[in-house]
Parts: sequence; C-alpha cells; structure tokens
Amino acid sequence: MRLYRFLVIIALLMGIAQCFFFDIVNSVPTDTVLDQPEPAVEESVAEVEGQIEIIQSREFTQNADYKCGAKWGRCPMGTCCSASGYCGTSQLHCRSPDCLIDWGQCDADRTPEGPPTKDILRPSIGKVPYGPQEIRSCTVPGTVALTFDDGPTRYTGELLDLLDKYEAPATFFVTGVNNGKGQIDDPSLPWAPLIERMLLSGHQIASHTWSHEDLSKITPTQRRDQMEKNEAALRNIMGSFPTYMRPPFSKCHAGSGCREAMGDMGYHIILYDIDTDDWKNDSPDHIQLSKDLFDNALAKGNPATKSWLVIGHDAHEQTVHNLTEHMLKTIIRLGYRPVTVGDCLQDPRDNWYRIDNRWPGHKNKKKPPRKGPQKGIPQQVSVDGSCGSNYTCLGSHFGLCCSSVYLCGNTTLHCGVGCRKDSGYCTVETPSNGDPWDPKFPGKSGKSEGESDFRAVGTAALTSLLLALIAAMFM
Repeated sequence: MRLYRFLVIIALLMGIAQCFFFDIVNSVPTDTVLDQPEPAVEESVAEVEGQIEIIQSREFTQNADYKCGAKWGRCPMGTCCSASGYCGTSQLHCRSPDCLIDWGQCDADRTPEGPPTKDILRPSIGKVPYGPQEIRSCTVPGTVALTFDDGPTRYTGELLDLLDKYEAPATFFVTGVNNGKGQIDDPSLPWAPLIERMLLSGHQIASHTWSHEDLSKITPTQRRDQMEKNEAALRNIMGSFPTYMRPPFSKCHAGSGCREAMGDMGYHIILYDIDTDDWKNDSPDHIQLSKDLFDNALAKGNPATKSWLVIGHDAHEQTVHNLTEHMLKTIIRLGYRPVTVGDCLQDPRDNWYRIDNRWPGHKNKKKPPRKGPQKGIPQQVSVDGSCGSNYTCLGSHFGLCCSSVYLCGNTTLHCGVGCRKDSGYCTVETPSNGDPWDPKFPGKSGKSEGESDFRAVGTAALTSLLLALIAAMFM
C-alpha cells in the first residue's frame, strides 16, 4: 500500500512538472516510452496500470503538446479544441462551429436559462409539409421570399432599416451562439432587441440551430441539443419558438437521420431555389457576381406564374450594404413582391411558432413595478388580448406590446408612451450594430491557435490530472 501511495505521489509530481515547464516539454519528443516496472513490484504496478487504463478510457488527455482530436484525444478540462486541433481558451479556440465539440469545451456547450423545450407538444398543423420532406420553392406566384442566415450580427440592424425603407418582409434564420457573438438571449448584448424588432416589423423568425453545426455529421443527441437550445433562447426573447428551420450549410442528408429528426421535432425544412453565393463574394469587387446570379434567375420566370425562394446572409457586409437593395429594386421592377417564407407558402402566421408560457423571458427578469406581476407567480401568455397583472403580450397572437389601457398590440399606441414593460415589449433604442464578433478580424491577440495561453492551459491540465488521480485513489 505504501508503494502504491508512493507511485501516486510520483505521478502527481510529474504532472505538476509537466504543467509548469510546458515550453520545455514541448521541445522534447513526445514518443518516449516509460521504463518498464521492476518485477519485484509487479503486482502493485499492475494495479496502478489498470487504474490508468480506466482513466485513459474516459478520454483524459495524456498529450504533452496539447493537441486534440481523434488522434490526440480530448483537451484538458476547461479548454477548447480549435479547428486546427489545438487546446486553448481564446475565442479562436472556443467559438462554434469551428470548435471541435467532441474533443473539448466549446461555445456550443452553453445552455440558455429556463426550462428545456423538449416537453412542448409539437402537433403537425397546416398544409405545409414537415420533415423529412424538404421545401425548395414557394407556392404563391409573384412572390420572392428573401431569407438571411447566421444572424443576428453587427449588420442586422442596418438590414432591418433597409427592409423598413422598402416595406419588405423577410425571413431570418437565426443562430444562437455562433462565431463568438455570445448568446442571443443575453440581455447585455444587442441581439434580443434586434430579434424583437424583427417581430414588430412583420418579419418571420426561423431556426438555424444553436451553434451552426453540420446536422448530418453530429450524433442524434447533439442534433436535438442544437435545436432545443436555440428554441429555449428564442423562447426567452419571444415567448415562443419557430416551426421553420434551415439546416446549417443547407445539409440535412438522406440516411443521416437529420430529416426525420426535424420532422419528429415539428419543423418545416426550408432550402431555396436561388443561391446568391453572397458568402463567397463579400467584397466590392466580387458582389456583382451575386447580383448576376439573382438577376439571371428572376429573368427566367414570369411573376404571373413563378415565385422564388432566395438565400443570403446578414453576417456579410456586402449583402447588407449592396446586394439586398439591388435585389429589392429588381423584385419591384419585375413585378414581384417581397414576402416571408410562411407567406410564400400560404401558411397562416399562427402556424409559424410554438408558444411556451412557462418562462416569461429576459424582459421580465428585471424587478417589476408595483402594478406588475406578483412576485413568484410566472406570467402567462395573453389568451384574450388583455395584459398586465400575470399576463404578458410576449408570445401572444394579439401583439407584443402592452398598452397603458392593458391591451396587447403592435402599434405606436401600444408600444410607445405608457407602454407597460412588465407585461410585454416596449419601443427602445435598438442598436443597429455592436456585434462583438468582426468577421474580418476574428482574433486580436495576433497569436496562432497553437500558441495557447500557458497559464490557462497549464492550470486546466493540472486540474484534470489531479481529478484523475483522486478518482484513481478511490477506486
């Protein structure tokens, strides 16, 4: 037993030395094999080796270079595995979807507040088909459904200004936490007010998953997690979550189980019949290529008989500052009208969302005024258009704002002076930008992914090793 404790102490000291001499260890080849144990202590060593095998089977990394992935294993506890296969704690390492979710911690692991949405009933309503069928075109002649993926971002507010100018409804396929932007339901960030503004302006909100993972490549549990986390975040903002979704990268391959899973969760799978390729052409010199793709497609149809479903991205500057206005002018010039996806499929707006009245949303986390809901009693979504007391307009069919006379609606009389913030949305100064993620300058440290912060990685490695040893001692 003394020998066993001695070996544990030696292993602990070796782990500490590894952490505090990280740079020196990195310069030494990592394929050195440990000396074989002396035969005299064969039984005790065999016991220790067995416990080490258990620890390794739980994917504690033993990698001195702090690489990660299928070849190297998981990162130390508390660190992320970057797309290049290095452990670290910077935004470059942890931001999804680049972060490798199977080999370390990622932004995707964050969870919105409130009860999970898995128990919400999901009946199939309306005539629009659900998954596994994919929808690639509209059904109402003379309509063009402009859709924007990956937001909200620093450019979304300006896009909403432009759509307001043309009185053009659109559909936003919203992501929850991708590209290092933080959670969309975080009240300290500008995303929730932008999403509320989308609703008030008559736009449709749909899901593009929580962190933009490829739904065809992840596990069924991860796939459901991607959808339910985004549902919870949107529920915290709107009081409801969408029935429409678009898979990231537009991939929901047959045979992967993705399409069937979306149908089981009550989603319409929306693709497109015009791809602007705007993400490839996000520069003043190349955006004309996207304009040409759009123009050439519309020129082949007649608004008397044809409709179009268009994909773009509000994460790209040229899409917002250049391409979208060109598309709107072309739509109007050719005799089409811009609409939402739901409208171009003749689906009533009541079918676009599923209400969750168990959680009042981030607006009601603030201390309510005396006339607001009683402490400890959750607000219910209004069922008759009235609001106040314990009833909120958020998520109702009557409008998001609660007026001074306790009625739900979306007009200035409801959302302006006298609007009751404790029972619904009220007009606020909505930031048009403020995205902490800049797609052109994703990292400001100047370090490569392999140059992780020594203290962060070393401390995490030490913590992982200590926990592993403690676990081994008590087995």
